[in-house]
Amino acid sequence: MTTPDALVSWNAPLHLHTEKRSDWYWAVGIIALTLAVVLFMFGDIIPGIFVIVAAVALVLHASRPPLVVRHEINDRGIMTDDTLYPFVSLDSFWIPHDEVPPRILVQSRKFFMPLMVIYIDRDEAHPENVRTILLRYIAETEHHEPFMKRLLEWLGF
Repeated sequence: MTTPDALVSWNAPLHLHTEKRSDWYWAVGIIALTLAVVLFMFGDIIPGIFVIVAAVALVLHASRPPLVVRHEINDRGIMTDDTLYPFVSLDSFWIPHDEVPPRILVQSRKFFMPLMVIYIDRDEAHPENVRTILLRYIAETEHHEPFMKRLLEWLGF
């Protein structure tokens, strides 16, 4: 639900989702089973079981569509669902112009917090309007998504 002090708000998924074909599931299964068999052959029973359990969890997570949550920007910070990220804890943002779907990359001042990626629904909030509002509160600095995030998206996770 949008709060009364929201400057802009929209609904968007927490991450991108790609439909998996059966060959994706086969590849994950074959790789996981091969790794587990090799571990079992070397007597590493616990890591072998862990690989199988991790593969099952990965497949279950990857097959579900992402949760669509409410994002909003108000005069206190960026709110994602029920979590508020105050502007005083945020360092900078970047909205890449060539990305589809559009997204906000937000760098936090907190040491252990990763770069946040917030997707923007163009039907509910235009990226340029979001940029104009964010410029009132935090700096605009060019950021790039981490390599591992891009790699995992490319692999279908």
